[in-house]
Amino acid sequence: MSFRDRPNRQFDENFPEPAPADLGDAAPIGDPRTMQGLHVASQNVLRLATQTYNAAARGDDTAVHAARASLEQQLGLATQLIAELLSSGTDQPTMH
Repeated sequence: MSFRDRPNRQFDENFPEPAPADLGDAAPIGDPRTMQGLHVASQNVLRLATQTYNAAARGDDTAVHAARASLEQQLGLATQLIAELLSSGTDQPTMH
């Protein structure tokens, strides 16, 4: 079943910010440059997901495929930055 065939195609761009985990007095992980990169990559993922949704809602298959390709790249970058943050200070690579 394709996305266009689904009866409920609602997409809410205004999802509330998830509550932060109870970190206590733990120091933030990672360096500020990596955190900034993750922030930008996350914003791009949200923007591209919205573009993909809008293109699908219009029935524009060309735009859907282009937005999806960009979205996949941004997700890869965000995942790589998360792995970098999680593995900082350890010698073990992060499993994906």
